[in-house]
Amino acid sequence: MAGKPETSPRLIAVGSGKGGAGKTLTVANVGIFLATLGKRVVVADVAFGSAALHTFVGLERPRRTLRELWQRGGTNELSELVTPTPIPGLSLVTGEVEPSAPGGAPAEYMHRLLSALRELAADYVLLDLDTGPGTPILDLFLGADVSIVMMGPDPAAVELGYGFLRAAFGRRLERAQLDRELDLSQPELRHFAGGLATPRDIYDSARRTDEDLAARIESEMLALRPRIVINNARSKADMDIGPAIATAGFRRLGLPLTHLGHIEYDDAAWVSLRRRRPLLVEHPESRAAKSIEKLTRRLVARETEKQFVSVAVGGSYYELFEVEPTASEEDIRRANRRARSIYGKESVVVGGLYSTAQLEELHARFDEAYETLMDPARRKAYDQALFPGGVPPSAAARETLESRGALAVQNEAPPPEERPPMPELSDDTEYSGALLQQVRESRGIDLREISERTKIGLPYLAAIESENVDKLPANVYVRGFLVQYTRILGLDRDRVLETYLPRLERARAEQEALEP
Repeated sequence: MAGKPETSPRLIAVGSGKGGAGKTLTVANVGIFLATLGKRVVVADVAFGSAALHTFVGLERPRRTLRELWQRGGTNELSELVTPTPIPGLSLVTGEVEPSAPGGAPAEYMHRLLSALRELAADYVLLDLDTGPGTPILDLFLGADVSIVMMGPDPAAVELGYGFLRAAFGRRLERAQLDRELDLSQPELRHFAGGLATPRDIYDSARRTDEDLAARIESEMLALRPRIVINNARSKADMDIGPAIATAGFRRLGLPLTHLGHIEYDDAAWVSLRRRRPLLVEHPESRAAKSIEKLTRRLVARETEKQFVSVAVGGSYYELFEVEPTASEEDIRRANRRARSIYGKESVVVGGLYSTAQLEELHARFDEAYETLMDPARRKAYDQALFPGGVPPSAAARETLESRGALAVQNEAPPPEERPPMPELSDDTEYSGALLQQVRESRGIDLREISERTKIGLPYLAAIESENVDKLPANVYVRGFLVQYTRILGLDRDRVLETYLPRLERARAEQEALEP
């Protein structure tokens, strides 16, 4: 690793708001995989007082650490601390392992450390940051070319991860000296959790009084670009948390978050650590190892570097659901289900983002948008008001037309989806559970969607359609369920109640007569 590099290495910083999020495991094994790809890699443990990276790369406690640089007050000798590992192409710089190490390094020291790290003869330098949002940690996080935040699939880890991101943006404002131009004592900037405003709160507040300041704040928001990695993912739901965090985080924080990947829960990680052997060496075929390989390849390919040109969140119903104005009913249903999943009151993703009142306001807007877009007449009127010149084509259609040099756009309705036929309904229709189910399926509405919108349990809804009286509560409760069910399906509520409830009463009577 000696000698001045021809090009500066790519600096990747990995932080978290909570201990045990998997930072060290990720840094070590991403570094190992990069080395197997023929890259020159340095993994640097910049956790002062809690350094443990050496154990993850199969080394004993290093004799020389970053404490030397702290005591000398400089970083000119950083290359002297680079220690080869058993992995060809991979070297280590370790922090202090004693808890008596300095608790906080001055910002100037971190600035010099970053400069010295960029002078190392390497293709990649990965930083294993200390846990928490301390200023030295944030300076390293912000100074890297790629900043990664590790989170676990649990409410505490996600909420503290958001807190870390808010603190990182606050530090970015300080470094740009924009905090001096803000009045952070304004009531709207007092965030409900911890008294901290979100970056979007700050941006919106500035935009109301100073467009120039708002533009500079937006520039700082767009420049942050953190990546999200979910560790210890045990289920498909856990794996979906990362993309959901990116979506909800951008909407509420205003930061262009990108989901880099997830690491599956695997006992192999614990076993390899206990044996002081790297995971990718000891268990290269494990689920965790494969997850790390996948996210590393995405990191190298820079697939996740999305282009964000604005932090503005559109106000139309289509933008709310993140669908095209040409979206089909099924597209809107899927978007609605996704929104209900991400922003549900029990969702892991919304902790630390919304207060109860804010979440209720957002759900009311989802209800309004969904009911409008799913009603053909209301949607037509809405589209006419929103697009006086006609509904614009989808992005895919625009790209096709542009590639063909088309001068005009002809909007075509999306092909109808295949569904069961709609039964004939009249004022005299006798509604049974089977008929209700047929109506629902013909309209492409899933029972889970009704459950999410009405908060009626799925077993009750299924029992209504199967007329399973054993699974249903008293008729007074079923009546309330039917009122909400018919509202979703757009049926004649009174006629459904008049014809369906007597069927249940007869079924209950027949069942009681058969009982000994």
